[in-house]
Amino acid sequence: MSLSQNSSGRDATGRTDLPALQDSVNPAHLVEIAQRSVGHSESLVEQLMAWQIVSRPYLDGTRGLARWSALSDKTVRETAGPEGGLSEFKFLWTRTRGSASPTVEEREEMQLRFHSNCGGHYRSTSPEDLQAPGAPWAGGPGGLALKEGVEESLEDNAVVTAAISERAQKVLVNGLKTLSRLDTVKGMRQEARTLRVLDASLDVWSEVQGPDAPEFALGRQAWKLAVLTGLRDVTLSSADIAGLLGLAPKTVRDLLARMATALPGLVQKVRQGRSIVYEIAWAQVFDEALGDMYDERVSRHEVRNRRAAQDRKVQEASARRGTPAGWIAYRLSTASPKRDEYLEANPLPADADGAWRALVEAGDELALYEHLRAQEAEAGPVPSTPVVLVEKAPEAWPAQESLEAAVVSPELLAAMRRRIIAESYR
Repeated sequence: MSLSQNSSGRDATGRTDLPALQDSVNPAHLVEIAQRSVGHSESLVEQLMAWQIVSRPYLDGTRGLARWSALSDKTVRETAGPEGGLSEFKFLWTRTRGSASPTVEEREEMQLRFHSNCGGHYRSTSPEDLQAPGAPWAGGPGGLALKEGVEESLEDNAVVTAAISERAQKVLVNGLKTLSRLDTVKGMRQEARTLRVLDASLDVWSEVQGPDAPEFALGRQAWKLAVLTGLRDVTLSSADIAGLLGLAPKTVRDLLARMATALPGLVQKVRQGRSIVYEIAWAQVFDEALGDMYDERVSRHEVRNRRAAQDRKVQEASARRGTPAGWIAYRLSTASPKRDEYLEANPLPADADGAWRALVEAGDELALYEHLRAQEAEAGPVPSTPVVLVEKAPEAWPAQESLEAAVVSPELLAAMRRRIIAESYR
């Protein structure tokens, strides 16, 4: 896979070793991602991928992006736009989608950038631009007016167009203030801890189903709510949450029930007069240093590690199939969907070795590969230069006659000439 010019390589987890400068996060983009997602549930996958790309600048590659976004490879490819173009909801700009190649790195190469509406920047913004009038929390056109301790006018921004309640607006303003300070995942500052918890690849935000799914997983909609609230303790009604997330009331009720069951103490149902509200204790449950009810399960990433192990097996199989022996074994094995079609067009010779014919009939890719590799080892390596072959060649071939035996006597030549002349006069 293509790496940044500042990179020194990538490991099996999909991460790239970059200089310390690349660990910095642009909080302006985090705020913009959150702001643009208010009331829009249909763009959740793009929002999640964009968040991971901004908060983890070293991510690239189809499998790396999928693993660190808790998505499938297929979903990542379907979500990314065309090469050089934008995704459906314009959160992502595609630099490259990879190319057809026998090399696994080139096939799975994918580089995405967050497409910002503020200044046309993609993944990175210079420090000078963070305080520019166009920054999402600055008092400029299209920006959310936020000043320390003061809630300014909310006209002409995403909050008004989302038509959320006043209580939800206040929660969102405070949440965006928190996001505006998240500039790194390194260290033990509260901002760094918050950004690490909002890593969408953690088990707690997983949508994995089946026996491997963690019983405490809250899902992606809960992750989005945590982002919009800045992982602060908040009090909201189900209607407030529906407006923030863009969900139907029943879906919100199901989400709250899931959150209350998965992590006891996270959600408390409270009556305020004639209304029912929900106290969501994000900070108390998720902040290891400050939380009163911190649950150590929330920092696990077993699902991501399992995906990494599966991806490593795929990479090993792809690397094996990139060799001559591996490619032949794959074409003749049941792992190839076109095996029968290939064998029909290329049947085995009638005098094919019995052991080889049995292996082909069984269709075991690894067995076929090991057989071919054993034959390669028996034949030995191919010489790097023809000089080796010349040095090993015999001085005279067994069937070669000496030059003396090839000399014809003058008497025999004269007899042959007389016969030819006599025949010509007949």
